Amino acid sequence: RLVASVGPVSIVAKPLKQMECLKLMTNKKLRLILQNTVLGALYVALTYINPISSGILQLRISTLLMGVPFLKPQLAPGLILGVMIANIPSPFGWLDILGGFLIQTVSLYVFNRLFKSNYVKALAYGLWCGVVVSSVIKLAAGAPFWPTFLSVALSNILVACLGVFLVDKYLKPILDRYVD
Repeated sequence: RLVASVGPVSIVAKPLKQMECLKLMTNKKLRLILQNTVLGALYVALTYINPISSGILQLRISTLLMGVPFLKPQLAPGLILGVMIANIPSPFGWLDILGGFLIQTVSLYVFNRLFKSNYVKALAYGLWCGVVVSSVIKLAAGAPFWPTFLSVALSNILVACLGVFLVDKYLKPILDRYVD
């Protein structure tokens, strides 16, 4: 038993029995919510520990995770939410949060339906990132569009393609086993 007291109020929590834990994990909706939460949190963590994850010259290591929802589209909401949270401290403010939402939504819901190859999806994602991020930075900071586009698109194409390769090679069996 776990007892937590705050002033005159005490809360008693009983530990879950093994069967109760198993019942929770067999609930498909709950498991999907947890998987999306973990993916989003991982995206945020990888973005925050990376010193060059935003700006004109960026290399967002968290983009390696794009291969996951390309392979398992049901994990798209976690990545979308993770990108939006990761963009909160951006110097470009709400424009960057909205831009990240737009990039991920189009990439994960439109490109996932248009293209079969995950590498083509990664290419389209990188080009779309270049367009949206360059537009955001031009609007917010007056940076030149084309150099920013080239930098952002190239880095996102490379990292997303590497992510697709890594997911296909190492994570696919795990995702196939645990993600419905």
